[in-house]
Amino acid sequence: MKKKPELSIIMPVYNVKAYLDRSIKSILTQSYEDLELIIVDDGSTDGSSEMIDVYAREDERVVVIHQQNGGVSAARNAALQVFKGRYVTFVDPDDFLSKETLEVHVEYLEANPDVDILQYPYCNYIDDNHAVDVILHDSATYSGRDEIFKAWWSGTPIEYTLCDKIFRREIWNGVTFNVGHISEDTGLAATFCQRAKKVYISEKGMYYYQRNRADSYTYHYSFDKHIDLFNAHYTIFQLFNHYPNMTTEKVLAFTRILRRLIQAKEECPQADISIQQQQLIHISPSLREISRSENTEKIWLYAAKILGIKCFMKLFLLYLKQ
Repeated sequence: MKKKPELSIIMPVYNVKAYLDRSIKSILTQSYEDLELIIVDDGSTDGSSEMIDVYAREDERVVVIHQQNGGVSAARNAALQVFKGRYVTFVDPDDFLSKETLEVHVEYLEANPDVDILQYPYCNYIDDNHAVDVILHDSATYSGRDEIFKAWWSGTPIEYTLCDKIFRREIWNGVTFNVGHISEDTGLAATFCQRAKKVYISEKGMYYYQRNRADSYTYHYSFDKHIDLFNAHYTIFQLFNHYPNMTTEKVLAFTRILRRLIQAKEECPQADISIQQQQLIHISPSLREISRSENTEKIWLYAAKILGIKCFMKLFLLYLKQ
């Protein structure tokens, strides 16, 4: 009987043949070998399907699932139903890993069984001469719900993205991606903040995000992308009810959500955002909370509070057009 792998790597694939070989090889040539690579072909039509079938024939660690196109969330959900590892991570098919990334981090998780999530560095990759915007935080451990939420709510130093993290299997029990939505990973932060006992940030390894693809999911923030991010951050914002002492963080989080809705409306002026505006009215911080907050943009928050969200947004969007 084939031994269960320690680490499962989930890769959704849709028409990325130009980058796929590099991505898969960066995983299969890792110094760490006790892994399975679950590749979900999400209805590719460019030859990606045939390429991953070849890898599956040549390396027994590669598991392939073919399905009709349903989007990246549906593809990842299919893999979550079958993965076998004690740990799980995600790699997108146009991205790749430095060779030592997996070994050092699986070893750390095995030596520290109380760490549920491990995050490692990433950078935006254009070509061999342009690896830019390296996101490298000092190594640190965050323990308990309060500390983890405080480090995660803003996306720093614990980042929202899933692809720079390795998770213990149990963290994903009963969790799936929201199919049909673009910012599928950001909204899950609210779940993981409540489940994780410890999160470790590592300075080792590297995840390379390919950033010169015009069809990349993150290439352009469309109206739908802005609204998905609004909804994700709105979900995270609900957790502030459990942390009444985080006034500054709560006000900053509201500022972020309000700014996202303004950007959405700016992207698509004719769109109906009345539901989202009502949500903002419902969660708007009090004048007292705004006044008590530190390092926040108080003037425009006071204006939004006094004028009302709808009136403020209307006037602010007119100002942006000037």
